Amino acid sequence: MRSVFTLTAEDFLDAIIDTRYDLRVVGITDALAPAVRNKLVQLYGNAPVITDEVTVPGNDSLFKDRYSDGDLAHVMNRLTAEDGCPWDRAQTHESIRINGVEEAYELCEAIDCKDLPNIREEVGDLMLQAVFHSDIAERAGEFTRLDVIDELVRKLVTRHTHIFGDDKATNPDEALSAWENAKAVEKKAESLDSQLSRIPEIFPALLRAQKIIKKLVKNGLVNDTEALDGKAFLHAVCGGIKGGLDLEVDLITQLNKLVADYKSGKTKSIKGN
Repeated sequence: MRSVFTLTAEDFLDAIIDTRYDLRVVGITDALAPAVRNKLVQLYGNAPVITDEVTVPGNDSLFKDRYSDGDLAHVMNRLTAEDGCPWDRAQTHESIRINGVEEAYELCEAIDCKDLPNIREEVGDLMLQAVFHSDIAERAGEFTRLDVIDELVRKLVTRHTHIFGDDKATNPDEALSAWENAKAVEKKAESLDSQLSRIPEIFPALLRAQKIIKKLVKNGLVNDTEALDGKAFLHAVCGGIKGGLDLEVDLITQLNKLVADYKSGKTKSIKGN
């Protein structure tokens, strides 16, 4: 006889449920009944008659109306088991590294198009990359999916000091400042070199430039250049192309020179560089 997981209605509404196992929800009030029913439909594809308690049998089949978090972990484990999918088992962190970049761009495209069905699909594809890397790491004895979750939740708690600590934030800017301050404490006032080293070199040149220059300005670089809107920036790009520049390469070259000059004390201003 299988064990039945029993939760109060309040706990059920806040819990992550693995639908492979039997579930019993108790203490369902009239006020909570609609929310309980809605979540059961989300989890199982349907809901039984709701009274003050309800029991739903688990379903560990790979073919059912709705899948849950537990099914995701179970299917991934099955695919990479000894008798699993040869392709999935052969993958490494390196072999699928670019997939995360591609999926992130596809998600951004779906968001820009306001395509909700595609956003849902692309969020899933991006989630798969996290699950896949966690599975690869667990099989290699590096870390587990639970280690990833532990570190993520720990970061969310320790950096939201305005929610889980004594700091106050009444607007997005104050919330971001609290996050950055908490991050600085965690990193123990890390050096500029360390901050810059954590900006991925694989970033496109413009994104990398934005990240690095923000770090430099925060560390004292004077940005006394004139403001540039999108149209003026486009004109500058056209001018660079007309001049025969490979803008991706040249921007990285100029960025590296700016960083080197600033760190050596040669320049304290972008305009003066």
